[in-house]
Amino acid sequence: MMSCHSIRPLLPARAEELTPFEARTRAEHVAACARCAAEAAAYSRLGHALAVMADLEVDPADGTLERILVAIGRRRTGVTDPRVLAAAGSAGALVATVVVARAVRHRRRARRPTRPASWPRRPRLPNLPVPTPALARAK
Repeated sequence: MMSCHSIRPLLPARAEELTPFEARTRAEHVAACARCAAEAAAYSRLGHALAVMADLEVDPADGTLERILVAIGRRRTGVTDPRVLAAAGSAGALVATVVVARAVRHRRRARRPTRPASWPRRPRLPNLPVPTPALARAK
């Protein structure tokens, strides 16, 4: 029989997520160990509760949006340092650029037809300079 330490990572998994060997090993250990059996049962109840909640739709209580907006307004700090504002704006622009670039690349890859073996390969041209973005050159 395996130790609790080696079985513990298998306890939260559902039966279909385990290999037959892992499922059998877990079942044998849980049958003999009350502590692991209780933990496995708790994970099972949690899984069932989450499955029930997945289909649940509840309208928020009246005034929820207003309370959230008031709480957000209270937490705002008055940042007036232009360096902090510039850094925050730059960080936001960088994040937006990365998100858009990944979306464009994903879209291009999705539209690109698969290349048949008869198509010629693009030649690779070594020792060519890599173009630098305009912002990097402006420094």
